[in-house]
Amino acid sequence: MKRENVNYLVVGSVVLSGLALMLYILFRLSGGVGENDRYYADYLNVGGLSSGTPVTYQGYKLGAVSSIEPLKGQGRTHYRVTIMVRDGWKIPDDSIARIYSEGLLAETVINIEEGDSDKYLQPGSEIHGRQAEDVFKTINSVASSTSDLLTQSLRPLLDNLNFTVTSMGGEMDSKIPKILDDVSLLVKSLKEGADRVPRILSEDLEHKVSSMVNNANTMSANLRQLSKGLLKTKNSLDRLLKQSEGTIGTMDSLLTDTQGAVVENRDDLRASIMALRSSLEQVADYSETILHDLEGSARHMNEFSREIRDNPGLLLGGKPPAEVGTIND
Repeated sequence: MKRENVNYLVVGSVVLSGLALMLYILFRLSGGVGENDRYYADYLNVGGLSSGTPVTYQGYKLGAVSSIEPLKGQGRTHYRVTIMVRDGWKIPDDSIARIYSEGLLAETVINIEEGDSDKYLQPGSEIHGRQAEDVFKTINSVASSTSDLLTQSLRPLLDNLNFTVTSMGGEMDSKIPKILDDVSLLVKSLKEGADRVPRILSEDLEHKVSSMVNNANTMSANLRQLSKGLLKTKNSLDRLLKQSEGTIGTMDSLLTDTQGAVVENRDDLRASIMALRSSLEQVADYSETILHDLEGSARHMNEFSREIRDNPGLLLGGKPPAEVGTIND
């Protein structure tokens, strides 16, 4: 009898311990009574949310949804979701509470995306709520777009392609015999040309071809020598250009010095040029007088030489000789 009581006591203790452990686990999972901060978020659609839905912070489980309250405003119904978050957790005031689901079959959670602000929300404040992307709506949109593409673009394209292939098939049926006849004639012409090739390639032609090859070889050798000569000429020209560069540099410096001297002595040069111009004008006047005198002297010399030729005795002071064979005789 005592043993049965002991067994009952052990069993009862184990059950009570299990209940206490389960209550503690539930207590910790719910965040603990009196150890949570309360925040709010508004949504237009709370599909997948309910009391006890997990709340995460950047993926880290932080609390749970406490309640969902429908509210009317501005002609629409929106839902005020109460979020219980671990006590003392700092949330930037530009953070976003987004309804999030990892997959079609995964549970829906509210994930708080951390903001960049240095200011933090006070317990009881409102967190900016963002709706989750409706996967089924997106799939329906894609399916609708695909259906429109199939009905409006691909089907007419396939019909046109079918019509084009059918038309080409009819044309090919009518033109294939003619094409085959043309191919047959082409093969026959090629065969006749191949038969003529041996007759064309005579010994004389082979000799000419051999001569052309030899001439080409000779020409290539000459071109090689010419290229070598051009290379030597290029080297000589390079050396000449280098020497010319030095000469050009010297001429540049000379011209620079000359220009400097001209600029510095511009007034003296102008005076010298004016004096030279005056001298040249005087020389020109004298030259005209001298030329006039020379012209007179030349005329006198011509007259003197003519008289000497007619009467050389004038040089000795004699008289001119009598003319012989004239009418007066």
